[in-house]
Amino acid sequence: MGASNCPETPRQKMIQMMYLVYTAMLALNVSAAVVSSFVTVGDAMNMSNENIQAKLDDTYTRFEELLQNNREKTQEHYDKAKQVKALTLNLTQYLDSIECDFLCEVQTSATVTKYADDGSKEYERDIQLVDASGNHLLDSARSALKLGGLSIIKKKDDNHAGTAYFYKEEGGGRSEEIRGKIREYKTNLKKILGEDSNSLQIALDVDAKGYNEEAHDLEDWEKHNFAEQIQIAYFVTLSRLKAEAMNAEFDAVNILYKKVGKGDFKFDQIAIIGRPKSTYIIQGGVYETDINVAAYDSKAQFEATINGQKIVSNDSGSVHYRTPAGATGQKTVQGTVYVKTDEGVKEYPFKDSYFVAEPVAIVSLTNMNVVYAGIDNPVSISVPGIDTRNVTPSVQESGASITKDPNGKAGDYIIKTTQTAGKIHVVTHAKADGKTNQQMGVQEFRIKKVPDPVIVLGKYKNGQTIPMSELRAMNGFRASMGDDFSFKMTAPRVTAFDFNLSRSGKEDISGKGNSSWNPEMKSMLEKAKPGQKIYLDNIKIVMADGTTRTTSATFRIGK
Repeated sequence: MGASNCPETPRQKMIQMMYLVYTAMLALNVSAAVVSSFVTVGDAMNMSNENIQAKLDDTYTRFEELLQNNREKTQEHYDKAKQVKALTLNLTQYLDSIECDFLCEVQTSATVTKYADDGSKEYERDIQLVDASGNHLLDSARSALKLGGLSIIKKKDDNHAGTAYFYKEEGGGRSEEIRGKIREYKTNLKKILGEDSNSLQIALDVDAKGYNEEAHDLEDWEKHNFAEQIQIAYFVTLSRLKAEAMNAEFDAVNILYKKVGKGDFKFDQIAIIGRPKSTYIIQGGVYETDINVAAYDSKAQFEATINGQKIVSNDSGSVHYRTPAGATGQKTVQGTVYVKTDEGVKEYPFKDSYFVAEPVAIVSLTNMNVVYAGIDNPVSISVPGIDTRNVTPSVQESGASITKDPNGKAGDYIIKTTQTAGKIHVVTHAKADGKTNQQMGVQEFRIKKVPDPVIVLGKYKNGQTIPMSELRAMNGFRASMGDDFSFKMTAPRVTAFDFNLSRSGKEDISGKGNSSWNPEMKSMLEKAKPGQKIYLDNIKIVMADGTTRTTSATFRIGK
C-alpha cells in the first residue's frame, strides 16, 4: 500500500517539534502575537486531523473492497483493523470530551462569528456552554469549537485555570488519567498487531520526561504538559495527542493492509495517498510530499502531473513533489496519477492541502517594553517551529549590541545601547526549511534614559509628613527607583548631600559617602519640633547606567 513504517513519520516529527517550540515560549511574558500564533497552529492542526481522518476512511473503504474480493484471506486482518479503529476512536473521543469539558470549565458561553469573503460580518452567535444548574453542555462546546475554532476561547493567556483543572502535584488529577488512558491504548494496540507491532512507532510517549529550561532539570510527563501553561496551550496539547493517536491508527491499519497479498486480487481502483513532510510551512520554506499508489507493480514506473508539473515515480513507488512556499495561507496540491494497466493507462486524481505561515520572530523583553540606555536589558527571542540554536539575532544601530545572556537559558539575550533616545531595531535570522539565514522579522523598540530616582525617608516620599517618633528611629534616607519602575538593576547610590533644618540660618551640613545622618544631623533632629522641615539639597546619586544625578527633597516633621 506504499505506507512508510520508519522510526518516526514526518507528520509526527512536525507535530512534536511545533508543540515543543510553543511550549518553551510559555516561560516568557508572551505577547498577543504569540497567543494568536497558538490559535493559528491549533486550528491548522485540527484541520490536519480532519485530513488524516479522511485518509483513514479511504483506507477502511479499500480494506472492505479487499474483503469482498477474497474474504478468506482478508477477514483476519480486516477484523484487526476494525479493532484498531474502535480502540483509537475510544481514545480520541475521550480526549475530545476532556477538551469540551475544559472549555465549559473556563467559560460559560462562546461567541462564534462568521465573516464573508469581503470581510463583512455574516452573523454572530452566542452559544451557552453551561446550563442554569451549572451542568457542562459538552455537545454545545463541541459545536462551538467546530464552528469558531480556538478563537472562541476568551482568556487565552490565563495560566491558572488549566493547572487547576488538569494537574495535581500529589497525583490523581486529569493529566494522570489521560496518561493512563494513553498507556492502555498503546498496550492494547500492540496486542492487536502482535509481532507486527515491532515495525510500528507510536509518538504517544507518556513515560518520557520533559526538560524544564528554568529549573534545568527533568520533570514528569504530566507536569511538563499540563502544569503552568497558558489556557490556549492545553487545547493545542489535546489536539496533538489526538493527532498522534490517529497517526498511530493510520500506520497500524496500513501494516495490516500490507499483510493481505495484493498480488492475489484484481483491483478495479487504485488509491492515491499523499504523505507530506509537513502541512505547516514557514513562508520562504519548501513544501514536500510523496505521492504513493496503494497497489502498484514495483517493476514499472508511473507518472503524475501535480499542479502542472510532470513527475515520474522513483524506485520506492513514490512521486516526490517539491515546491517553494511563497504567499501565506491555505494552499492546495492537486493532480493526476497515470498508471499503466492491462486495459491501458488509467487516471487517478488526488488532492491535498497545507498551510503557509508568515515568518515571525518572537522578541520578548523580559522586564519592560523599552530598552534603557547604559544598562543590561534582558530579552528572550524565539521563532515558532525553529530550534533556538538556529536563531541568530542582531541590532541595526551603531552603539548597540546583543549578546547571549550568560546566566539565562536558551534564547535569552542581553541588549545594551549607549544611545539615550530614539529607537532600536532587533533583526532575527534563522535556518529554516533548508534555507540559511532567512530573515524572520524586524522588531522596533523605544530607547529611554533610566529615570531619576526618588528620595524616601523610611516609607515616606518627598513632600510627605513624618511622625516625630518614626523620624528619631531613622538613621538616614535612601534613593529608590520607586514602585512604578519594575526593571531589575543595581540600586542607585548616594555619594553626597547637604542637610538643613527649616532653613534656620545656619549653613548646610554636608554628608559625604552615603545617605546616613552624621552626629551633628542627629543632634539637630533630636531637638526638632513638629512643623519644622528637613531640607536635603545637592543630593549626588550614582546610577546603574554610570551617570550621576543631582536632586533635592523636603520632608515635614509631624507630631
